Amino acid sequence: MSDIERRIADTMLAKLRERDPSLGPGDLARPVADLDLDSLDLVELHQQLEAELQVKGDLKETAGFAFLDDFGTYFVKLASRG
Repeated sequence: MSDIERRIADTMLAKLRERDPSLGPGDLARPVADLDLDSLDLVELHQQLEAELQVKGDLKETAGFAFLDDFGTYFVKLASRG
């Protein structure tokens, strides 16, 4: 796992643990619908990842992601461009 991938995973895991401290790294591959995250949580996650990686993403592109690790893939691509 690259440094960028690790930073993204850590940010996403921190967001999950705000809702349920018992969640772990394996839960990053679960569907968003199963994780008790609502739209505001996902907007906040998007913003946190932008800040962590110092990139600018498009909320419209991430709005329909079915799996949390889709955010990771999206932000790895953004970070690799910069």
